[in-house]
Amino acid sequence: MQESWQVLLKQEIVNQYVHNSQEWVDLNISTSGLLNLTIVSDRFINLSIPQRKEQSFNLLKSQVPHLSPGFISLYTRQEADSLNLSAPQAFNTASVKTWQDLAIQAANPQNQPQLPQREPSLPRTVTFYSFKGGVGRTTALTHVAWILAMRGRKVVAVDLDLEAPGLSTAFYLKPQPEYGIVDYFYERSYLPEGIEPSISIAEIFGEVRIPNATGRLFVVPAGSLNLDYVSKVDDLHATTVIDGDQSLWSVFKSEIYEQLKPDILLIDSRTGINQWGALSLIEAADKAIIFLFPNEQNKQGIEVLLESLQSLKELSINFVFSPVPDVSKKSLSKIKKINKSLFERIKTVNNNEENIDNYQSEIEEPLVVPYLSLIALADNYPVPAILDYYNKIANLIDEETDELQRKNILTNSEKRWTIIESLQFPEVNAADTEHLGLIFQRTTDFEKFLDDTTCLIRGRKGTGKTALYSLFLKHKSVGQKLAHGRLDNTVFLSAHGRFKESRPSRDEFQVIHRHLQQNDGTWESFWRAYLLLRCHQEKLFKFPKDNKFSELKEIINKLPKEGWQYEYTQALLQLSTDYNLRLIVKDVINIINQEAQNKSQKLWFLYDDLDEDFRQAGEVRQQAITGLFQLIQSCDANRLTAIRFKVFLREDIWNRLIFDNRSHFNGRDILLQWTRVDFLRLALRQVIQSQDFKNLVDKFSPIAVESIDQASEELIDKALELLWGSRRRTGDKAKYVSRWVYERLTDSSGTTFPRSLSILLEGAKEQELSYKGKSSIQPPTDRLLRSKSLEFGLKKASEKRCDEIQEEYPDLAKFFESLRQKSALLTKDELHTIWQDSAHDIADFEEFASSLSEIGIIEWREKEKRYKVADIYVYGFEMDRRGAV
Repeated sequence: MQESWQVLLKQEIVNQYVHNSQEWVDLNISTSGLLNLTIVSDRFINLSIPQRKEQSFNLLKSQVPHLSPGFISLYTRQEADSLNLSAPQAFNTASVKTWQDLAIQAANPQNQPQLPQREPSLPRTVTFYSFKGGVGRTTALTHVAWILAMRGRKVVAVDLDLEAPGLSTAFYLKPQPEYGIVDYFYERSYLPEGIEPSISIAEIFGEVRIPNATGRLFVVPAGSLNLDYVSKVDDLHATTVIDGDQSLWSVFKSEIYEQLKPDILLIDSRTGINQWGALSLIEAADKAIIFLFPNEQNKQGIEVLLESLQSLKELSINFVFSPVPDVSKKSLSKIKKINKSLFERIKTVNNNEENIDNYQSEIEEPLVVPYLSLIALADNYPVPAILDYYNKIANLIDEETDELQRKNILTNSEKRWTIIESLQFPEVNAADTEHLGLIFQRTTDFEKFLDDTTCLIRGRKGTGKTALYSLFLKHKSVGQKLAHGRLDNTVFLSAHGRFKESRPSRDEFQVIHRHLQQNDGTWESFWRAYLLLRCHQEKLFKFPKDNKFSELKEIINKLPKEGWQYEYTQALLQLSTDYNLRLIVKDVINIINQEAQNKSQKLWFLYDDLDEDFRQAGEVRQQAITGLFQLIQSCDANRLTAIRFKVFLREDIWNRLIFDNRSHFNGRDILLQWTRVDFLRLALRQVIQSQDFKNLVDKFSPIAVESIDQASEELIDKALELLWGSRRRTGDKAKYVSRWVYERLTDSSGTTFPRSLSILLEGAKEQELSYKGKSSIQPPTDRLLRSKSLEFGLKKASEKRCDEIQEEYPDLAKFFESLRQKSALLTKDELHTIWQDSAHDIADFEEFASSLSEIGIIEWREKEKRYKVADIYVYGFEMDRRGAV
């Protein structure tokens, strides 16, 4: 912190003249810039008054050459005692009540002790202030109050614009309270000691009824406009309200809190520099929203205000430019300059770089409210159509209020550690039958998945294909509930996949391929026979008595009852290669379809693990999976409408398939993608598996927990702030934590991995618990997991994801190994060199770079002319992250 010249001057004088506790210096600068100085020191013994002045003036001029002296008093200790002079009392910040107090204190930073900042408390008091009128201050307050109440806050709006009250009129408050805050203050200002006031706190507010609001809004008007009101305002002084050991404002705040328990107090302040404006800002406010029209006159007035307020370092300040008639690019550029200038002014008067984090430096753009005719012509407020313009102001207040509420709960260290220890983050894993039904997240693609025409579900490994496959097989009731009744008469079967242990292995598929080639069989026939076998195993049909089915019936009835044995593979090969049996299998499939139609049923056949069972790209995979899609085309062509296919296939495998009529699947496929809100819903669904955390969320965002799939992203985000906070750090480039987590777990193709989320959170929990019991490391008071813990978890998630992608693409193993210690922001030449050294035999360079982009490893950044490696791989492959932001 750079010290001001006043502080340095006083230190120098003290060094020269004060050598024991009986000597002292009192230095004050008047608001007009004159120096008033008193020195009591035995250095003046045996010196005449002129000699004393000459000595002290020489010192002053050497330090501040252009300083104008005012009253200069120079005494020995004995002289000061004879005049009953004593050292000045230490400055008391609570004594600053008026603009004059502020102005004097602002001019004399040398008299300010280094006191701890006032701890913010609830209810948070936010003053809406303007230097001049006509800038939409009251209008903004009404709309912000409305928005906060709609969001679930309990808000009290107080009208302290006593000379031009209008808050109750703006809200169209009916019925009007009999009394207002003027009556409340006036009676208590003149009430004899020991006499109870007749006007209670309950008589000076009214409620604004807001349809569908989850919070409440109360208004404390100035009072009823009549001659008695005018007389009281003229006689009532703000200095009277704030005099004494307990100010009337603190009494009011205490009583309104006792009566209503509000979250936020919003004060509509008087304009300009006056006593009621001083009360609103100096005595009452934790936060000031300052409104100004973007011109030089307003800017100069606000700069004077900021200079006065410099001693109130705990006061948070934001600016709103309103009403702006021109929101063109040129006009907004001018506003940005004014905004920057004002915050530079705050930085200057505070003389402390760190304090700027309390202010609007966190807001990337200035807050601007344009001139709106809807407001100008409105009979009463709020005007619902323009609420969006005030959302940013409400967001500022909301965030700070949330932080305080969280802090009040999480400062209990034992409770905090108990909650963290209770957290569990089970992966959305198909094999985890215990948790899948609880944490399965219905994404925005789910409705498309339910569509009967959707038969291909594409996605990268780890995007939840297998979880979706397992949902309807292991948790049928949960799946049907999520489908809202659309699947109540649907039968779900695993046609192939890990749900059914009785299935061909990877090696058996190799044998099947060779046999089909040697015996003129087709993969389409194989998949049809396999489908029939699965229907038989699930007892979906009985063979007709017609003799033509006797051979087929005999083959199937001879099969072992348990496991997948040699006989199963041989039976399928026979049914796939014998021409007559192939026709009979078709007939049976038609019968199964007809029986389902007669029962108004749908049969869903689900296919998964095709990437596992056909791991190597090449002829076998190409022909086998193509045959499955040919079966689907054939069933569609024969109008088997009761039979529906759901094939879960890795995205890159689908992209490399080439077969006739591939366009048949256009519009009948979906690509599994996790939007940010899907991702955050999954995070919340996981974390509320802890009952302790769920109880915590219920206090702040119960709606988000009650209806996760319907809750907005804003509500979900708010609930998760208890877990990981709002912003990772202060400053105008700070990202919201939720956005940071989502982006770090998303690859360069836009694919996000829900499995990685579980690993990140589990790793963050592990790291956070490592701080337990270390008194030197203070935990955050507004969240459970600190940023360092999240970064540790990201490293764990990245390592796991790198293992998975190496498993997916074993032919790239050498390339992945060569990434270690390489920059995460590669030039084309650098990537070309890595390709030459590790993967040149795979493809030519352009094709290689294109395939890396397709599978989400890299993306080309045109601006930097470099390839950026996705964050989710940078940590795991131990790459150099410098510059790759």
